[in-house]
Amino acid sequence: MRILILALTELRLMGWGMKRYFFNTGALVLVMYLVFLGMFWGVRAIAGGVVSGDSLDSMVVGYVLWLMAMMSIQGTGGEVMNESQTGTLEQLYLSPLGADMIFLFRLINGILFNYIFVTIMLYLSMLTTGRMLTVNFPYFYGVLFLSILSLVGISFMMGGIGLIHKRIGSVYGILSFALIGMMLLPVYPFTPWALLPFVAGAHTVNSSTVHGTVFPAWWYMYVAANSLFYLVAGLLIFRVFERKAMRLNKMGQY
Repeated sequence: MRILILALTELRLMGWGMKRYFFNTGALVLVMYLVFLGMFWGVRAIAGGVVSGDSLDSMVVGYVLWLMAMMSIQGTGGEVMNESQTGTLEQLYLSPLGADMIFLFRLINGILFNYIFVTIMLYLSMLTTGRMLTVNFPYFYGVLFLSILSLVGISFMMGGIGLIHKRIGSVYGILSFALIGMMLLPVYPFTPWALLPFVAGAHTVNSSTVHGTVFPAWWYMYVAANSLFYLVAGLLIFRVFERKAMRLNKMGQY
C-alpha cells in the first residue's frame, strides 16, 4: 500500500512540475525539434539534396532512440544533482521506503513522460522528412522498454557517483555523444558490441521499424538479459556509493 501511495505521489509531483514549468517543457520540445531540423538539413546539404528513403527513415528512428536513451540515462543522476542543489537530498532518506525507491519511481514516471515526448518528436520528424513510417507502437515501446532498462542501471550508477562528486554534468555530455556512435555499431547476429548497454535493443527497434526485420526469440531474450544485468549492477553500485556518501557525511553537501 505504501509503495502504491509513493508511486501515485511521485506521479502527481511530476504532473505538477510539468504544469508549473510548462514553458520549460515546451521549450524542450522546440529545441529538440530544431536540433533535428539542423541534422536533417545538414544531411541533405552533404548529400546534395538527395537522400534515400531508408536513410531518412533510419535517421528519424535513430534520432528518437537517441533522445529516449539520453533522457533515460540522465534520470537518477539528474535527480540527485537537483536534490543536492536544493538541499533536500537528506529529506528523501527519511522515507521509510528508502531514497532508492523514490528515485526508482521517478525514473519510471520519467520513462512514461519520455514515451509521450519521443512520440511527439517521432511524428514531427516524420512530417518534416515527409516519410510516414508505419510504427507498431506496442512492439516499438515494448522492445524499447526492454533495452532502456539497461540505461536505467547506468543512470543509477551515475546517481551513486553524483552522491559523492555532486557535479557530473560533463560526464553526461560525453555519454550523450557516445550514445550516437554506439547506436551505429554492428551487433546482430552477435558481436562483442552487443554486450554494451542499449545497443542491441536500439538496433532491434531501428531494423524492425525501418526494414521490417524479424528477429528470433533468443535475440529478445538476450536483449532482456543484457538489460537485467546492467540494471542489477547499477542498483548495487548505487548502494555502494550511497553507503560511502553516508559514511563521509556528504549527503547534505553540494
